[in-house]
Amino acid sequence: MLKPCATTAHPLPMTKAPILTSEMDTLIDTNPGMRSSKRGWTTCCAGSWITEASWRGEQSTAHRSRDLRLLPKLEGPGWLAGAIVTWRGHLTKLLTTPYEQQEGWQLAASRFQGTLYLSEVETPAARAQRLARPPLLRELMYMGYKFEQYMCADKPGSFPDPSGEVNTNVAFCSVLRSRLGNHRLLFSGEVDCMDPRAPCTQPPACYVELKTSKEMHRPGHWRNFYRHKLLKWWAQSFLLGVPNVVAGFRNPEGFVCSLKTFPTMEMFEYVRNDRDGWNPSVCMNFCAAFLSFAQNTVVQDDPRLVYLFSWEPGSPVTVSKHQDAPYAFLPTWYVEAMTRDLPSAPKTPSPKD
Repeated sequence: MLKPCATTAHPLPMTKAPILTSEMDTLIDTNPGMRSSKRGWTTCCAGSWITEASWRGEQSTAHRSRDLRLLPKLEGPGWLAGAIVTWRGHLTKLLTTPYEQQEGWQLAASRFQGTLYLSEVETPAARAQRLARPPLLRELMYMGYKFEQYMCADKPGSFPDPSGEVNTNVAFCSVLRSRLGNHRLLFSGEVDCMDPRAPCTQPPACYVELKTSKEMHRPGHWRNFYRHKLLKWWAQSFLLGVPNVVAGFRNPEGFVCSLKTFPTMEMFEYVRNDRDGWNPSVCMNFCAAFLSFAQNTVVQDDPRLVYLFSWEPGSPVTVSKHQDAPYAFLPTWYVEAMTRDLPSAPKTPSPKD
Protein backbone atom coordinates (compact mmCIF):
# COMPACT_ATOMS: atom_id res chain seq x y z
CA MET A 1 0.00 0.00 0.00
CA LEU A 2 1.33 3.43 -0.97
CA LYS A 3 0.16 6.38 1.10
CA PRO A 4 1.58 9.93 1.00
CA CYS A 5 3.13 11.24 4.20
CA ALA A 6 3.96 14.92 4.58
CA THR A 7 5.60 14.60 7.97
CA THR A 8 8.60 12.40 7.22
CA ALA A 9 11.49 13.13 4.90
CA HIS A 10 14.02 10.44 4.05
CA PRO A 11 16.27 12.11 1.47
CA LEU A 12 17.30 9.97 -1.49
CA PRO A 13 20.79 10.30 -2.96
CA MET A 14 19.23 11.89 -6.03
CA THR A 15 16.52 13.99 -4.42
CA LYS A 16 18.39 17.26 -4.11
CA ALA A 17 16.95 19.70 -6.61
CA PRO A 18 20.27 20.81 -8.17
CA ILE A 19 21.12 17.20 -9.01
CA LEU A 20 17.84 16.47 -10.71
CA THR A 21 17.89 19.77 -12.53
CA SER A 22 21.47 19.50 -13.70
CA GLU A 23 20.81 16.13 -15.29
CA MET A 24 18.13 17.51 -17.57
CA ASP A 25 19.00 18.20 -21.17
CA THR A 26 16.80 19.34 -24.02
CA LEU A 27 16.61 16.59 -26.61
CA ILE A 28 14.46 18.30 -29.20
CA ASP A 29 15.02 21.81 -30.55
CA THR A 30 11.78 22.91 -32.14
CA ASN A 31 13.39 26.16 -33.32
CA PRO A 32 11.03 28.62 -31.66
CA GLY A 33 10.95 32.06 -33.19
CA MET A 34 12.46 34.81 -31.09
CA ARG A 35 9.84 36.83 -29.24
CA SER A 36 11.40 39.33 -26.86
CA SER A 37 9.80 41.76 -24.49
CA LYS A 38 10.85 45.16 -23.21
CA ARG A 39 11.84 43.38 -20.01
CA GLY A 40 14.27 41.21 -21.93
CA TRP A 41 12.29 37.98 -22.05
CA THR A 42 11.76 35.94 -25.16
CA THR A 43 8.80 33.70 -25.68
CA CYS A 44 8.64 30.69 -27.94
CA CYS A 45 6.83 31.63 -31.11
CA ALA A 46 4.23 29.09 -32.19
CA GLY A 47 4.43 30.33 -35.77
CA SER A 48 7.99 29.05 -36.13
CA TRP A 49 7.44 25.51 -34.90
CA ILE A 50 8.46 22.48 -36.86
CA THR A 51 5.73 20.00 -37.75
CA GLU A 52 6.24 18.00 -34.55
CA ALA A 53 5.28 20.93 -32.32
CA SER A 54 2.61 20.46 -29.68
CA TRP A 55 -0.70 22.22 -29.25
CA ARG A 56 -2.55 22.71 -25.99
CA GLY A 57 -6.31 23.02 -25.55
CA GLU A 58 -8.26 23.10 -22.32
CA GLN A 59 -10.10 19.86 -23.03
CA SER A 60 -7.72 18.30 -25.52
CA THR A 61 -4.92 15.78 -25.11
CA ALA A 62 -3.75 16.16 -28.71
CA HIS A 63 -0.49 17.73 -27.54
CA ARG A 64 0.48 14.52 -25.77
CA SER A 65 -0.21 12.51 -28.89
CA ARG A 66 1.94 14.83 -30.99
CA ASP A 67 4.75 14.65 -28.46
CA LEU A 68 4.91 10.90 -29.08
CA ARG A 69 5.94 11.61 -32.66
CA LEU A 70 9.25 12.86 -31.30
CA LEU A 71 10.20 9.66 -29.48
CA PRO A 72 11.38 7.60 -32.46
CA LYS A 73 13.75 10.49 -33.25
CA LEU A 74 15.45 10.37 -29.87
CA GLU A 75 17.56 7.38 -28.91
CA GLY A 76 15.22 4.60 -29.96
CA PRO A 77 13.88 1.72 -27.91
CA GLY A 78 17.33 0.91 -26.58
CA TRP A 79 17.15 3.96 -24.32
CA LEU A 80 13.38 3.94 -23.88
CA ALA A 81 13.28 0.38 -22.54
CA GLY A 82 12.81 0.63 -18.80
CA ALA A 83 12.28 4.40 -18.89
CA ILE A 84 9.14 6.31 -17.90
CA VAL A 85 7.47 8.55 -20.49
CA THR A 86 4.93 11.09 -19.32
CA TRP A 87 3.90 14.75 -19.22
CA ARG A 88 5.33 17.34 -16.84
CA GLY A 89 1.91 18.10 -15.35
CA HIS A 90 1.52 14.49 -14.20
CA LEU A 91 4.83 14.59 -12.35
CA THR A 92 3.82 17.91 -10.81
CA LYS A 93 0.74 16.24 -9.33
CA LEU A 94 2.89 13.46 -7.89
CA LEU A 95 5.36 15.89 -6.35
CA THR A 96 2.65 17.91 -4.62
CA THR A 97 0.53 14.93 -3.49
CA PRO A 98 1.92 14.76 0.08
CA TYR A 99 0.55 18.27 0.72
CA GLU A 100 -2.63 18.11 -1.38
CA GLN A 101 -5.79 18.23 0.73
CA GLN A 102 -8.54 18.90 -1.80
CA GLU A 103 -8.08 17.30 -5.21
CA GLY A 104 -7.45 13.67 -6.04
CA TRP A 105 -6.02 12.28 -9.27
CA GLN A 106 -6.03 9.28 -11.59
CA LEU A 107 -3.09 8.14 -13.71
CA ALA A 108 -3.35 5.50 -16.41
CA ALA A 109 -0.23 3.40 -17.00
CA SER A 110 0.71 1.00 -19.80
CA ARG A 111 3.95 -0.80 -20.60
CA PHE A 112 5.05 -1.09 -24.23
CA GLN A 113 8.41 -2.43 -25.42
CA GLY A 114 9.70 -2.18 -21.87
CA THR A 115 8.75 1.49 -21.49
CA LEU A 116 6.25 2.65 -18.88
CA TYR A 117 3.86 5.33 -20.14
CA LEU A 118 1.80 7.48 -17.76
CA SER A 119 -1.21 9.57 -18.77
CA GLU A 120 -3.64 11.50 -16.58
CA VAL A 121 -7.34 10.59 -16.52
CA GLU A 122 -9.81 13.30 -15.58
CA THR A 123 -11.57 12.32 -12.37
CA PRO A 124 -15.37 12.63 -12.15
CA ALA A 125 -14.93 15.38 -9.55
CA ALA A 126 -12.52 17.31 -11.79
CA ARG A 127 -14.86 16.98 -14.76
CA ALA A 128 -17.82 18.22 -12.74
CA GLN A 129 -15.76 21.14 -11.46
CA ARG A 130 -14.62 22.03 -14.97
CA LEU A 131 -18.14 21.95 -16.40
CA ALA A 132 -19.45 24.07 -13.53
CA ARG A 133 -16.58 26.55 -13.64
CA PRO A 134 -18.02 30.01 -12.84
CA PRO A 135 -17.46 32.95 -15.19
CA LEU A 136 -15.22 34.69 -12.65
CA LEU A 137 -12.82 31.75 -12.54
CA ARG A 138 -12.75 31.55 -16.34
CA GLU A 139 -11.96 35.27 -16.40
CA LEU A 140 -9.08 34.79 -13.95
CA MET A 141 -7.68 32.00 -16.13
CA TYR A 142 -7.91 34.28 -19.15
CA MET A 143 -6.05 36.99 -17.24
CA GLY A 144 -3.08 34.67 -16.90
CA TYR A 145 -2.88 34.21 -20.66
CA LYS A 146 -3.37 37.94 -21.24
CA PHE A 147 -0.53 38.67 -18.83
CA GLU A 148 1.81 36.65 -21.04
CA GLN A 149 0.68 38.71 -24.04
CA TYR A 150 1.44 41.94 -22.19
CA MET A 151 4.90 40.72 -21.21
CA CYS A 152 6.14 39.42 -24.57
CA ALA A 153 6.68 40.69 -28.09
CA ASP A 154 7.01 38.95 -31.45
CA LYS A 155 10.45 40.18 -32.51
CA PRO A 156 13.72 40.99 -30.71
CA GLY A 157 13.87 44.64 -29.75
CA SER A 158 10.18 45.24 -30.30
CA PHE A 159 7.45 45.88 -27.75
CA PRO A 160 4.53 43.75 -26.65
CA ASP A 161 1.27 44.10 -28.55
CA PRO A 162 -1.56 43.19 -26.16
CA SER A 163 -4.28 44.41 -28.54
CA GLY A 164 -4.81 41.09 -30.30
CA GLU A 165 -6.93 38.18 -29.20
CA VAL A 166 -5.42 35.62 -26.84
CA ASN A 167 -5.10 32.19 -28.40
CA THR A 168 -5.04 29.73 -25.50
CA ASN A 169 -4.68 26.73 -27.82
CA VAL A 170 -1.02 27.18 -28.75
CA ALA A 171 2.02 26.34 -26.71
CA PHE A 172 5.72 25.61 -27.11
CA CYS A 173 6.79 22.40 -25.41
CA SER A 174 10.26 21.27 -24.42
CA VAL A 175 11.08 17.55 -24.31
CA LEU A 176 13.45 16.70 -21.48
CA ARG A 177 15.35 13.70 -20.21
CA SER A 178 15.99 13.40 -16.49
CA ARG A 179 16.45 10.96 -13.63
CA LEU A 180 14.92 10.69 -10.18
CA GLY A 181 16.57 8.07 -8.02
CA ASN A 182 16.78 4.96 -10.19
CA HIS A 183 14.07 6.14 -12.56
CA ARG A 184 14.94 7.42 -16.02
CA LEU A 185 12.35 9.98 -17.13
CA LEU A 186 11.42 11.36 -20.51
CA PHE A 187 8.73 14.02 -20.41
CA SER A 188 7.41 17.12 -22.11
CA GLY A 189 6.26 20.40 -20.63
CA GLU A 190 5.09 23.78 -21.80
CA VAL A 191 7.55 26.69 -21.71
CA ASP A 192 6.32 30.27 -21.42
CA CYS A 193 9.40 32.23 -22.43
CA MET A 194 13.16 32.57 -22.31
CA ASP A 195 15.52 35.29 -21.14
CA PRO A 196 18.17 36.19 -23.76
CA ARG A 197 20.17 38.02 -21.05
CA ALA A 198 20.41 34.97 -18.81
CA PRO A 199 23.95 33.96 -17.78
CA CYS A 200 23.46 30.75 -19.77
CA THR A 201 21.42 31.02 -22.95
CA GLN A 202 21.08 27.26 -23.43
CA PRO A 203 17.73 25.75 -22.47
CA PRO A 204 16.44 25.14 -19.91
CA ALA A 205 18.73 27.55 -18.00
CA CYS A 206 17.31 30.52 -19.94
CA TYR A 207 13.64 29.62 -19.48
CA VAL A 208 11.25 31.85 -17.50
CA GLU A 209 7.80 30.92 -16.20
CA LEU A 210 5.12 33.64 -16.08
CA LYS A 211 2.42 33.56 -13.39
CA THR A 212 -0.28 35.80 -11.96
CA SER A 213 -1.74 35.95 -8.47
CA LYS A 214 -3.87 38.32 -6.44
CA GLU A 215 -2.27 41.08 -4.40
CA MET A 216 -1.62 40.24 -0.76
CA HIS A 217 -1.37 42.77 2.06
CA ARG A 218 -1.42 40.66 5.21
CA PRO A 219 1.23 38.27 6.58
CA GLY A 220 -1.35 35.47 6.75
CA HIS A 221 -2.09 35.83 3.05
CA TRP A 222 1.61 35.56 2.21
CA ARG A 223 1.96 32.51 4.47
CA ASN A 224 -0.80 30.71 2.63
CA PHE A 225 0.72 31.75 -0.69
CA TYR A 226 4.11 30.31 0.28
CA ARG A 227 2.58 27.10 1.63
CA HIS A 228 0.29 26.29 -1.27
CA LYS A 229 0.71 28.22 -4.50
CA LEU A 230 4.48 28.49 -4.29
CA LEU A 231 4.69 24.72 -3.83
CA LYS A 232 2.97 24.15 -7.16
CA TRP A 233 5.09 26.80 -8.84
CA TRP A 234 8.22 25.14 -7.48
CA ALA A 235 7.20 21.65 -8.61
CA GLN A 236 6.23 22.82 -12.08
CA SER A 237 9.38 24.86 -12.69
CA PHE A 238 11.78 22.48 -10.95
CA LEU A 239 10.84 19.60 -13.21
CA LEU A 240 11.69 21.50 -16.39
CA GLY A 241 14.74 23.16 -14.88
CA VAL A 242 13.18 26.63 -15.20
CA PRO A 243 15.34 28.86 -12.98
CA ASN A 244 12.95 31.77 -12.44
CA VAL A 245 9.23 32.44 -12.07
CA VAL A 246 8.07 36.00 -12.71
CA ALA A 247 4.76 36.72 -11.00
CA GLY A 248 2.41 39.58 -11.71
CA PHE A 249 0.25 40.53 -8.74
CA ARG A 250 -3.18 41.86 -9.70
CA ASN A 251 -5.60 44.07 -7.77
CA PRO A 252 -9.34 43.26 -7.37
CA GLU A 253 -10.04 45.04 -10.67
CA GLY A 254 -7.68 42.68 -12.49
CA PHE A 255 -4.83 45.15 -13.10
CA VAL A 256 -1.30 43.88 -12.50
CA CYS A 257 0.24 46.36 -10.08
CA SER A 258 3.59 44.75 -9.28
CA LEU A 259 6.06 42.11 -10.44
CA LYS A 260 8.20 39.81 -8.35
CA THR A 261 10.78 37.24 -9.42
CA PHE A 262 10.94 33.96 -7.50
CA PRO A 263 14.12 31.95 -8.21
CA THR A 264 12.99 28.32 -8.29
CA MET A 265 15.86 27.02 -6.19
CA GLU A 266 15.14 29.62 -3.47
CA MET A 267 11.39 29.01 -3.09
CA PHE A 268 11.85 26.51 -0.26
CA GLU A 269 13.51 29.23 1.83
CA TYR A 270 10.11 30.91 2.26
CA VAL A 271 8.80 27.87 4.20
CA ARG A 272 11.97 26.33 5.59
CA ASN A 273 11.13 27.49 9.14
CA ASP A 274 7.38 27.01 8.78
CA ARG A 275 6.27 23.83 10.54
CA ASP A 276 3.23 23.75 8.24
CA GLY A 277 5.32 24.33 5.13
CA TRP A 278 6.43 21.91 2.45
CA ASN A 279 9.70 20.07 1.98
CA PRO A 280 11.20 19.24 -1.45
CA SER A 281 12.62 15.97 -0.12
CA VAL A 282 9.15 14.80 0.92
CA CYS A 283 7.81 15.68 -2.53
CA MET A 284 10.53 13.87 -4.43
CA ASN A 285 10.53 10.86 -2.14
CA PHE A 286 6.83 10.29 -2.72
CA CYS A 287 7.22 10.79 -6.46
CA ALA A 288 10.08 8.26 -6.54
CA ALA A 289 8.08 5.86 -4.37
CA PHE A 290 5.08 6.05 -6.67
CA LEU A 291 7.22 5.50 -9.76
CA SER A 292 8.72 2.41 -8.11
CA PHE A 293 5.23 1.21 -7.20
CA ALA A 294 4.06 1.71 -10.79
CA GLN A 295 7.12 -0.01 -12.25
CA ASN A 296 6.60 -3.03 -10.00
CA THR A 297 2.84 -3.14 -10.66
CA VAL A 298 2.71 -2.71 -14.44
CA VAL A 299 4.61 -5.85 -15.45
CA GLN A 300 2.69 -7.04 -18.52
CA ASP A 301 3.94 -5.56 -21.78
CA ASP A 302 0.71 -4.71 -23.60
CA PRO A 303 -0.17 -1.22 -24.90
CA ARG A 304 -3.90 -1.99 -24.66
CA LEU A 305 -3.73 -3.07 -21.03
CA VAL A 306 -4.13 -0.16 -18.63
CA TYR A 307 -3.44 0.00 -14.92
CA LEU A 308 -5.45 2.83 -13.40
CA PHE A 309 -3.85 4.38 -10.31
CA SER A 310 -6.25 6.44 -8.20
CA TRP A 311 -5.69 8.64 -5.18
CA GLU A 312 -7.86 10.83 -2.96
CA PRO A 313 -6.62 13.03 -0.08
CA GLY A 314 -6.26 11.05 3.11
CA SER A 315 -6.34 7.70 1.30
CA PRO A 316 -3.72 5.34 -0.10
CA VAL A 317 -3.09 4.90 -3.82
CA THR A 318 -5.28 2.17 -5.34
CA VAL A 319 -4.92 0.39 -8.68
CA SER A 320 -7.28 -1.42 -11.05
CA LYS A 321 -6.76 -3.16 -14.41
CA HIS A 322 -8.62 -2.33 -17.64
CA GLN A 323 -8.42 -3.55 -21.24
CA ASP A 324 -8.75 -1.13 -24.17
CA ALA A 325 -11.39 1.63 -24.04
CA PRO A 326 -12.02 3.92 -22.32
CA TYR A 327 -8.62 4.07 -20.60
CA ALA A 328 -6.18 2.88 -23.30
CA PHE A 329 -4.26 5.97 -24.38
CA LEU A 330 -1.33 4.97 -26.61
CA PRO A 331 -2.36 5.82 -30.21
CA THR A 332 -2.56 2.94 -32.68
CA TRP A 333 -0.29 4.80 -35.12
CA TYR A 334 2.40 5.09 -32.44
CA VAL A 335 2.26 1.41 -31.49
CA GLU A 336 2.41 0.40 -35.16
CA ALA A 337 5.26 2.82 -35.94
CA MET A 338 7.37 1.68 -33.01
CA THR A 339 6.72 -1.96 -33.86
CA ARG A 340 7.26 -1.64 -37.62
CA ASP A 341 9.96 0.98 -38.09
CA LEU A 342 12.29 0.32 -35.20
CA PRO A 343 14.21 -2.82 -34.29
CA SER A 344 12.84 -4.85 -31.45
CA ALA A 345 13.98 -3.66 -28.05
CA PRO A 346 16.00 -6.07 -25.96
CA LYS A 347 13.87 -7.79 -23.37
CA THR A 348 13.90 -5.82 -20.15
CA PRO A 349 13.60 -7.99 -17.05
CA SER A 350 10.46 -7.33 -15.07
CA PRO A 351 11.08 -5.66 -11.69
CA LYS A 352 9.48 -8.74 -10.16
CA ASP A 353 11.74 -11.24 -11.97
